[in-house]
Amino acid sequence: MAEKQYGMLIDTARCVGCQTCVVGCKILHECPDGTYLGYLETIGADENYLVSGTYPNVSITFRPHLCNHCENPLCVANCPTGAMHKREEDGIVESDPEVCIGCGTCVQACPYGAPALDEEANHAVKCDLCRPRLEQGEEPLCVCSCPAEARVYGDISDPESDISKAIAERGAEVLLPEEKTKPSVYYC
Repeated sequence: MAEKQYGMLIDTARCVGCQTCVVGCKILHECPDGTYLGYLETIGADENYLVSGTYPNVSITFRPHLCNHCENPLCVANCPTGAMHKREEDGIVESDPEVCIGCGTCVQACPYGAPALDEEANHAVKCDLCRPRLEQGEEPLCVCSCPAEARVYGDISDPESDISKAIAERGAEVLLPEEKTKPSVYYC
């Protein structure tokens, strides 16, 4: 296990579906057209109305997705070149474009749909929790730009951290626990 394990808590009750996180990430990482490092899912909606319930009791819930920076990432385990790797110092899973051959194995292996293939550059791209920003003492862009303050970021391996306390207090859960990847992104 990494020395630290950075992770995120996303409060779906606070997310308003504005996609600031998705657009900001795309701009910051200069992703080509059609390539995103995160996306927004509409939960509990039917395909015609994008809401659930019956008037006057209707609701809509959004769930932002990003790399789960898993403890046991399948993208890393299945990468044939070692381009996809997990950093020991902070648990961030990232891809090295100099080593990646663009085979897409990581894209197929990830149960969360996190890596994407940049076909122009012929290598995998994915959320790196804005590692360069973290190294400068800043939060990931999706955290600090969220107008609804739906995201909390921090070291989930520290039981005294704000994020660990928030995960416990809110009863947050990970997606697809049956995959046994031990994701570091929690939802409540």
